[in-house]
Amino acid sequence: MWPANSSTVRRPDEQRGPTRHTGGLLAVIAVFVASAALAGELEPADAFQTELEEARANVAAQLQLQAYDLLDELAYRWAEEPPFEKDTAVVLADVSVPVGFGSGLQALLENHFVTLMVKNPRTHVQLVHCPQCTAMVVHSGAKGTVVGRGVDMPEALAAAGVASGSRHAIFLDFEAEGSVLVLRVRMTSLEPKLPITYAHTLSTTTTSAAMLRSPDKLKSAAEARKEYLELLEGKGLLLIPLTVTVRTYQTRPGSFIAAQPLVFVQAGVEASLSQARAWTVGANLGITWTPDTSVGWSIQGRISRLITGNTVSLTRPDVYAFIGGALIGIYGAGALGLKNQVPTIADIRDATQTNPSHYYGTFQAGLLMRLKNRIGASFYIESAPGLDNANAVGNFVDLGFMKWHTFGFEVSFCF
Repeated sequence: MWPANSSTVRRPDEQRGPTRHTGGLLAVIAVFVASAALAGELEPADAFQTELEEARANVAAQLQLQAYDLLDELAYRWAEEPPFEKDTAVVLADVSVPVGFGSGLQALLENHFVTLMVKNPRTHVQLVHCPQCTAMVVHSGAKGTVVGRGVDMPEALAAAGVASGSRHAIFLDFEAEGSVLVLRVRMTSLEPKLPITYAHTLSTTTTSAAMLRSPDKLKSAAEARKEYLELLEGKGLLLIPLTVTVRTYQTRPGSFIAAQPLVFVQAGVEASLSQARAWTVGANLGITWTPDTSVGWSIQGRISRLITGNTVSLTRPDVYAFIGGALIGIYGAGALGLKNQVPTIADIRDATQTNPSHYYGTFQAGLLMRLKNRIGASFYIESAPGLDNANAVGNFVDLGFMKWHTFGFEVSFCF
């Protein structure tokens, strides 16, 4: 994200220049506004003004984020390599922004810079209040009387710094040079000639996304980009889902007993075939237990395809279609309803001693909705050829060549 055009400069004669290099930006806005006015129903003057304000607001929002990013990078570099060996009082003398963006953006950038310095004491920069720096002041000397801002008069600024307990001042100049936003940082010693003791330049293209780093946990641009990509791509290629599944069986017409629903707790692993997580495969093991009735286990595998896009989303749930299979074993009285033979009263009464069992395989198809690879919910229908003749199990759907015996619902949590 950060171009390799960050450089340290020495420009003793550098003057404030917020009005330069913004002609191209304003020309683009003007062309956009003129075309919108011709296409709209408003009067040209009104349309121009409306579209100009909208375009200006959009550009200002993007510029603000990019400017925040430059300040974050500056604070990170100062935290790694402080400009002072110990805590030093510094006056924030001036913050300049490209022409047309006004004092609102200026105040936002000033507040963000102050927040960064306060939350990152490792920079050893302690900002002090200096109202005289931006106020209009009158300075009288042997050569006459001058009226102007404190930052524009070295003698007045030096006096203001001494009064505030500081001997250093920082100037932050933001300039738009084509599609590049540039931050020029100067630090001066508060003496009448204001000698420059530190100068640095940072830049970033306005077409790149801002990192939006946390002020109290600053990271390098590379680290922030890595975290951003990891968030976009999910947790990686592997997930560990913990799932609660409820299987409900259709009761066979005329049966005097019903197959009880089974609740499984399952854990396994899910692997994606790419960072986009468009295809995934998974397998898990599960157990079920119903007091005084049955216990059981399951082995399950699935393959899933994302159907709401080509990659997972950060702003909406992702929906997958899946197919899979399972092998299930049930023990106890609950297994009697899954067998082909109709159980007798004696079979039911003696189930605790005889411990009947039944094993069957299934084929399943369904839909899974998952939010940010964290929480998911799914439903599916399941066909179990081994239950076609079960005495207590009927069919939810009979397609002739395939009967669907089970309806399942799952809630999963991924780690």
